[in-house]
Amino acid sequence: MSAISKPVAFIIGYGSNVGPAVARKFKAEGFNVAVSARTLDEKAAKEDGYLVIRADFGDIASVRNAFDRLESELGPAAAVVYNAYSVYMGNASDPLASSYETFLNNVNVTGVNVYEVARRTKAGFEKLPEETPRAFIGTGNLQPWINVSAFLGLSVGKRALANIVEASAGAYGPQGHRFYFAHEVIGATGGSPLPPTGQAHADVFYRIWKQKEQGPWEVCFTETGALYDRAAGKIVD
Repeated sequence: MSAISKPVAFIIGYGSNVGPAVARKFKAEGFNVAVSARTLDEKAAKEDGYLVIRADFGDIASVRNAFDRLESELGPAAAVVYNAYSVYMGNASDPLASSYETFLNNVNVTGVNVYEVARRTKAGFEKLPEETPRAFIGTGNLQPWINVSAFLGLSVGKRALANIVEASAGAYGPQGHRFYFAHEVIGATGGSPLPPTGQAHADVFYRIWKQKEQGPWEVCFTETGALYDRAAGKIVD
C-alpha cells in the first residue's frame, strides 16, 4: 500500500495513555497517522512515524489551522478520534468555585469546539472515495448520564460532545459519515475506570471504524474491549 493510498487517522488529544494506544493501533493497521495536542513530545511522536500538529483545541483558529495542515500534508481523515479535554478538579460542595474563564475553557475544549471539529471532519469525509469507511469517535465517559458536580466544566463539555455526536449520527450516519461517543466502563460494576485502559480504546475504536453501518451512536465497552449494555448493566459480547 503506497503512502498516498493509505487512509488517514487524526488523533486529537494525544496525551499519554489513550491517544498513543489508538495511534499505535491505527498505524499498525496501515494508516497514515497525525497526532495533535497543545503539548507533546514531538521528537518521540515523529520517531513513531506520526505527523505532529501542535494545536490548542480551546481556540477555534487553532482547530481550523490543525485541519488545514492535516489535509495539506496527508489528506482528509477517514478516522478522527477526539480525545481532548480540559478539567478543573473542584469540590462537589462548591461546584461554582472555578472562575468563569476556567469553566468556559473546560466546556470549550471538551465539548463546544467539537462542533467545528465535527464540521471539518464531515467535510473531509465527503472528499474520500466512496468505498472508504469513515468514522468520528469522541472519547466519552459516564458524565452525560450522571451528576459529577466536582468536575462541572468537564461534565458540561462531555454532554455537549454527546449531543453533537447523537445529532450528527442521526443526520449523517445513513450516508456513511458515522459518529460515535465511545466510553469504557468497569465490566464488573459498570462504573468509571481510573485510569482508562488504552489498549481497549484502541481495539474498540478500530473495530468501530471498520463497521459498515452507523449502529448506535453510544458505544460502551469494558477494559477487555467487550461491549457493555449500559442500560441493562451487563456485558453483551
